[in-house]
Amino acid sequence: MDVQSRKAISTGAGVAIVVVLLVIAAGAYYYIAYYSPASTTTTTTTTTTTTTTLPGKGMSIGVVFDVGGLGDRGFNDLAYAGMIQANQTLGVDYKYEVATSTNDIPALFATLINDHLNLIVGVGFDDDQAIAQYSAQYPNQKFAQVDGDIYNVTNVIAIKYQEHVGSAIVGALAAAMAGPTGKVGFLGGVSIGIIYKFWNGYKYGVQWADNYLTHATGTSWNNSLDEVYDSSGFNGFADPSGGFTNGQAMIARGDKVIFTAAGGTGIGTFNAIGQHDQQQGWGWSNSTAPPVWAIGVDANQDYYGTQQFFSAAQQNKTASNLTPPSFILTSEIKAVDKGVFDVASWVVKGNYSGVWNNPTKFAPSFFDGTTQLCGTDGASACHVRGVLLLGYAQHAVGPTSFQYTSQFLTANAKLVMSQMEKGILNGSITVPEIYTDTGYSSLLH
Repeated sequence: MDVQSRKAISTGAGVAIVVVLLVIAAGAYYYIAYYSPASTTTTTTTTTTTTTTLPGKGMSIGVVFDVGGLGDRGFNDLAYAGMIQANQTLGVDYKYEVATSTNDIPALFATLINDHLNLIVGVGFDDDQAIAQYSAQYPNQKFAQVDGDIYNVTNVIAIKYQEHVGSAIVGALAAAMAGPTGKVGFLGGVSIGIIYKFWNGYKYGVQWADNYLTHATGTSWNNSLDEVYDSSGFNGFADPSGGFTNGQAMIARGDKVIFTAAGGTGIGTFNAIGQHDQQQGWGWSNSTAPPVWAIGVDANQDYYGTQQFFSAAQQNKTASNLTPPSFILTSEIKAVDKGVFDVASWVVKGNYSGVWNNPTKFAPSFFDGTTQLCGTDGASACHVRGVLLLGYAQHAVGPTSFQYTSQFLTANAKLVMSQMEKGILNGSITVPEIYTDTGYSSLLH
C-alpha cells in the first residue's frame, strides 16, 4: 500500500516534525514552509499540554489528506491547519493519513475507523466512494468531507465552498490589472468539475469587469483568456515541473496575469513567473509593477512572490522578515481550515446534527434546488441536507488583503472589486456556478 507517513506535532513537548509558520490572515492559518514527511507509517496520537481543561479533552479526530499531499501550500495544508487549530484550541487529539494514490483511500479510512475516533474528515471529492461505503457500514461514526458529494446521510457533513464567487472577484481584478486589451490566464491542475467551477467563475469575472469598465471609462475593454490544464489525472495537483512548463508557455503567449487553481502544481507556475520577472529586469521595486502577475489559490500564497521567500525557495532554504513587494498579486482564498475546524468544534460541543436539522441556514441553495450539482448526472437541482456551504459572506472565499501588493492596485482594479463585492453581497450579481468546460461562450447576459 502506497501511503505517506502519518505524523503529528506535539503541541506541548516542543517536538518539531515539520518547520512551519502559522500566520493569521483574514481569519485563516496558512503555511510558509515545506512539509517534510518522514518515511514511517507509525501512527502518532497527540495531546495538548495546558493548565486549563479544554472542551475537547479526551476526544479525537482523524483526517485523510488528498493525493496532492502535505506541503502543497494550499488545499491540504489548510485542512492540516484546521486540524491543528482544533487540537490547540479545543484540546482534541488527532491522527491522520496521507494518500499518494486514490487506490490508498479506502484502506486509510478503514485504519482511522478502527481507531474509534469522534470524527473522521476526508479532504477531497475522491473520498466520495469510501465515505459512502463506510458511513453506511458504521452509522455511529461521524464523517465530514471537504468538497464532498455525499448528501442526505445523517452521519456525513459535506463541506462545500463557493469557489466560483471568489474566482469571479479575482477575475475582475485580473482584467483591470491587465488593461483594456490585455490577456489573462488560468492554469487548472486537473480538467474536472470542481476546477471548471474555478475557471467559469474567473471567466465571468473577467468578462464582467470588461463590460463594467467599458461603460465606466468610455474605452473598450476586451481582455482575452488563456485556459490551460496540467493533466486529466490527479497527478495534476502535484506536478510543479508541469506547472513551470505551462507557466513558461502561458507567459510566451502574452498572459499578463495567471490564476493558478492547481494545488502544488501552481508552485511551479510561480517559479516560472518569478524567474521571468527577474529576467525582465524587475528587481522587486515598489514603484514598478512586475511584468507578469500570479494569483494564488486556497491558502494565502502571496508571501511566495516576495524577494526574500522566492530567492530562498529557489535554493530550498527558508526565509523570514518578508517585505513587499510580491509578484503574487493576491490569492483566491478557500478557507478549508475553517470548514474542518467548524465541524470539529460542533462535534466537541454536541452540535454536529445542526447542519442536518437546519439546511436553510447552512446551505440554502443545496436545499431549495438553486445549486445544480445533484442527481445521477451530477447536474440536476439539489434538494438535500447535510451540507455546510461557505462563501464570501462567511469570509471563506475571496481575495487576500494585498499585504505585499496594495501599492500597485490601479483605480480601475479597486473599482471593479468594490462593485463586484458589493453586488455579490446585495444579490444584484449572481456568479454562475458551472462544473463543465463546455457551455456558454459568454457568461454575461
